[in-house]
Amino acid sequence: MPLDLDRTRVEVLGEVFYIRADPQNKNILKTRDFLNQQISALESRFPSLSAKRLAILAAFNMADELARLREDYDQLASILDKKA
Repeated sequence: MPLDLDRTRVEVLGEVFYIRADPQNKNILKTRDFLNQQISALESRFPSLSAKRLAILAAFNMADELARLREDYDQLASILDKKA
């Protein structure tokens, strides 16, 4: 049975995107806000960077953070498995 997906309007760096997502998923707006905060922080530090470079740098920083969190998760899961 296909999910009913709603279109959510998301604006990043002045660009508007319509993201299709499960209407119960509230993470779209949180993700947008987090991305915009990351870009804004980078823009404050590097005002001469283009929007494209800011977006790529923000994506790289977030991917690095995700990789670190996954590594931490795997280590914790391994510790818990050993105790079980």
